[in-house]
Formats: sequence, C-alpha cells, structure tokens
Amino acid sequence: MNQLMRRRLISILCASGLLSASEQVMASAFQIWEQDGASIGNYHAGYAAAAADASTAFYNPAGITLIKNQQIVIGGAAVLPDIQYKGTVAINTINNFMPYYVTAQGGTFAFVPSLHYVAPLTDRMGFGFSVDVPFGAEVNYGSDTYLRYISTLATIKVVDVSPSLGFQVTDKASVGLGPDFQKMDLEFDQVAVLSDPTIGDPTDTKSINRASDTAWGYHLGGLYQFTPDTRVGLSYHSQVVHHLSKKSTFSGPLANELNNGEDFVSRATSNITLPPYTALSFYHRLNPKVALMASAIFTQWTTVKNIIMKNLAGIDQSELSGDITVVAPQSFRNSWNFSMGADYFVTDQMTLKGGVGYDQTPVRNAYRTVQLPDNNRIVIALGGHYQATKAIGIDLNWSHFFMNKAHVIPPTQVTGDQEGQTNGSVTGGADVFGGQVTWDIA
Repeated sequence: MNQLMRRRLISILCASGLLSASEQVMASAFQIWEQDGASIGNYHAGYAAAAADASTAFYNPAGITLIKNQQIVIGGAAVLPDIQYKGTVAINTINNFMPYYVTAQGGTFAFVPSLHYVAPLTDRMGFGFSVDVPFGAEVNYGSDTYLRYISTLATIKVVDVSPSLGFQVTDKASVGLGPDFQKMDLEFDQVAVLSDPTIGDPTDTKSINRASDTAWGYHLGGLYQFTPDTRVGLSYHSQVVHHLSKKSTFSGPLANELNNGEDFVSRATSNITLPPYTALSFYHRLNPKVALMASAIFTQWTTVKNIIMKNLAGIDQSELSGDITVVAPQSFRNSWNFSMGADYFVTDQMTLKGGVGYDQTPVRNAYRTVQLPDNNRIVIALGGHYQATKAIGIDLNWSHFFMNKAHVIPPTQVTGDQEGQTNGSVTGGADVFGGQVTWDIA
C-alpha cells in the first residue's frame, strides 16, 4: 500500500476512535445518584425532603436548617458493574468488513467517596459543605479482542466541591443555595489498525486521549413542612459547562513510521455540558415505626446538541497534523428517575431500609453503541442504620441494578474512508454496596 493511502487511513482511524468514545461521556448511566452511603439503602427515595443527615447540603441545602448540631458524614459506595458485549465487529481495513465475533467484558470496579458537613450558625441559618462525585463511570473492554478497534477504555470522573447556606424563612418553610466547583477528568482510548492483525507484521497503534477542566455551577432548593412528620422538598442543580483540554497521543507502529520513530502528540480541546437536573421529593413519618418517602428526578439531557473535538493528534491527508476536528452529533432525550422507599424503626438504635426505583436512559435505540450501551434500569435496595452511640451512627446498604438487554446495531460509522460496524447486544447490571459513618459533634 502506498504511503499516501497509509497516512490517510491513520488519520481516519485516530479521529474515528475519539468520535466513538466521546459519546459515552453524556449518558445518564454516568449520572451518579449516591452522593452518600446511607441513601443507597432506599435508592435515594425522598433525598430532597428527608434531611436525615448532613448530606442534605448537596441534595437540598434547604434541609440544612433541620440539622440542629454540627455533623460530619463520611461515606462511600463500591460499584461492581457487569457490562458484556456479544456480537460482531467489522472494520473495512480488516479484510474489507469481514465480521469477527466478539465477547468482551467492560465492567470495572469503582469506588465513589463522599464527605459532608453541616453546622448551625443561628437558630434559623446553617452552613453546609460537601465533596462528592455526581458524575462518573468507567467502561474498559481491554485490548484482547477485536472490539479494541472500536473502544478500549472510556472513563469520566467529576469531583464536586459545594459550600451551602440554608435559611428558615418561616416556621414551615426553608430555602438554601450554594455554588458547585467541579473538576472533570476524561480518558478515551482505542486501537488503530491498518490490516488483519493476525497476518503479517502487527500495526496496532494506540490512540490515548485525556482531557480535564475546572468549572462551576450552582444548586438551590426549598423545603416545606406541612407537619413535623410530613414534608416536601424541591431542589435544582444547574448545568455546568466544561472547556476541556489536555494531551492527545497517537503511539505505535503507524505513528512511528511517519514521525521518525516518535509518538505524535497534540493538545486536544472539547466543550462538554453536564446537564441540569431537578428533584421533587416527599417524606412522611406514617407512625412511630414507619416512614415513607419518594423522589422524581428530571435530567435535561437535550441541552446537549453536538460534541465538537478540535486539535486532535493524527495525520491529515499526507502531512502530520494536530488540528483535526471531529463533530459528533448527539440525539439524547430528557430522562426521568423514580424511587420509592421506606424506613422501619426496629428500635431506637436500629433502622431497616428498603426501596425500589426506575432509571430511564436518555439514549435512543438508533444511536446506541458499544461505547454507550445504556438502557433502562430497574433497581431494588436494602440496608440498615445502627446508632452505635449517641454521637456515632453507622449505615450499611446494598442496591442492585437490572438493565434491560441493549441491542447494539447502529448505522455504519463513517469518517472519510474508515467505516466500522457492530452488530450485537449488551447485557449487564451492577451491585452497589454503600457504607457511612455519621458523627454528631456536641
């Protein structure tokens, strides 16, 4: 194959890999609801109204006024996902679209930490502070199957630091607000190839792309108590616009051949908007033994139109280039999340929890890819709280996500002369184990 054609194919492979991976960023599956360890036990039912501990500073800062002493909450969630793709992969640079059957596991263990603090300032005003992860996930198919030519690794992590103030306006109504300062880190990788890797010299060349940014938004909320045992809460988290940039690297035999044995590096940029979401929650202490709660959360994913990536490392026509631009059209829909739960107060020290939920995906069937095999989920949750001492409480909780089988048969992905096809399905789910320690400071 002549040098000009080889260079064009390298350019296309590098760019198309970034295009595919970027779609994963904006999925509802990356929206994490567990910003503490306790609410996992009832799948965050009532989270904008319960105000059970200092985590209300993030969920609904109006609830800060119900915490009458200093309190620190340290929590975390261990996520064990199961994401398995079964189907075919066909690339036109490998035997002209010959389909290869693939079974690949993409689930990876993750730990999601959280920290919350609340302190009353006056009888009617309180301060809150939270550090948590509202968005984050990882899908890692590895490099052992032909799926590596579509995607190997895609990760997103958003750390949110948010101080808050809560104000009691009347004996029944409270409001709260605060800024959100976010640090966002992304990585999207794949492998480029020029010919069948099982024949002749291997040409597998890695495309590794990282980006990061800091940005800010805000959150606010209101809480109304009809009685001491019944209340409703409404909270809102704004969209956050991230202007990301960092290193894009194309490394391996194809890059080295054209760049005197060196990797080709540039500074890629992209703008990504994390969507706003609104939560309406209800909490009711039915009797001394039972409390009921529910939440409905609406996420405005349609604020995302296109993802445009600029200054990518690659080869443009016959020359090395670091200014390749790729436009990835999106077609997300707004999504809903519903949850219902209950607490059963066994004794003054022991509380049992339970809940169920439904999480709707924003991904439309026609746009589902192996990088974004998201689908609707049903959730069950169980857990408990133990008040070890007057000051120390401990929570241990579990939830399981049942994801509907997701068919992955998107249109042929075309970028110049490079075309890739997948035809298969993804099955999966996840177990989430949560823990929390609550310390009431006298």
